Amino acid sequence: MKISILSFSIKGCILSDKIEVYLEEEGHSVFAYALEKFAAVAGKIPFQRLEVVTARIFYETDVIIFIGSCETAVRTITPFLRSKVVDPAVVVLDEEGTNVIALLSGQKVTANELGYSLADQLNANPVITSGSPIAGVFSVEAFAKKNHLNIVENVLAREISNEILRGEPVGFECDYFIEGKIPKSLGSEGKESGVFVSTDLLSHPFEKTLHLVPKNIIIGLVCSPGTKASDIEQFVYANLQKYQIPLTRVGRICSIYQLDEEPGIVEVAGSLNVKYQTYAEETLREVSANYSGKDNIGDIFNIDYASERCAVRGSHGGKLVIKKQERDGIAMAATVKKLTIRF
Repeated sequence: MKISILSFSIKGCILSDKIEVYLEEEGHSVFAYALEKFAAVAGKIPFQRLEVVTARIFYETDVIIFIGSCETAVRTITPFLRSKVVDPAVVVLDEEGTNVIALLSGQKVTANELGYSLADQLNANPVITSGSPIAGVFSVEAFAKKNHLNIVENVLAREISNEILRGEPVGFECDYFIEGKIPKSLGSEGKESGVFVSTDLLSHPFEKTLHLVPKNIIIGLVCSPGTKASDIEQFVYANLQKYQIPLTRVGRICSIYQLDEEPGIVEVAGSLNVKYQTYAEETLREVSANYSGKDNIGDIFNIDYASERCAVRGSHGGKLVIKKQERDGIAMAATVKKLTIRF
């Protein structure tokens, strides 16, 4: 998505930097604007009059993020509002990054969804009017999306969602640290149906168990330019199978910026339905870990331990679960990203 950020002070620009890094890692195109007197020092796109820059970007962006007051945002966007079909989503943050306010949903994204995502990243308070079609009701789909979980039994997910809407008791168990308050609609023991957040698909704590599997395996992948997608895919799949990691756990493929548009890797990421993220050499060289050995492919791009660095960077310092594997001009590694389940 195309996302525009508008800030009005140095403090706002600093918060904008944090948001930019996160959103770009999520694969979005981010355009950060600031008042002219702050733009140069903060490295932002300058503007003089807010109403002018808003008019220019309003129908050309999917999301507008205001770092300032709600009053400023509301008064600015009001003249341009038409309908949800064409309007962008609008989110407002205070300059301290304390609150994330979902103001307006757009065609491609709901403000609630983005609000939760930003609040989670910034450890901020999400100000959301409702999180599902019925306020306060737990939504399996929204919960899975927010926490990057793969729904294994889709038919059962719909059944459990309907049970919750009918007010029937549904259980919940989780193998990970939980942050936030578990909804009243979810219990623990003695329930016929339940949600189980785990990588253990053989365990069924409920008679009807809905497994939600974390997509927290991050693959670092580099290859010689022009490598066939079929060769890359076969190599990646073989190593995941070797280390008993199911495809459903893969959350992202990461590489170096010189391979940003490498057709083979892009195609493999598409077949896995995961995001593809690349990093600059300077960013990867700052990553420290206990690397197992150089990969010859990395030497082509003047960076050592390339696949492992990409995997560690993509997981924000996660543990290597597949150390460097290399064959026929392809090198890969994988990390597991630390997971906290949030309500």
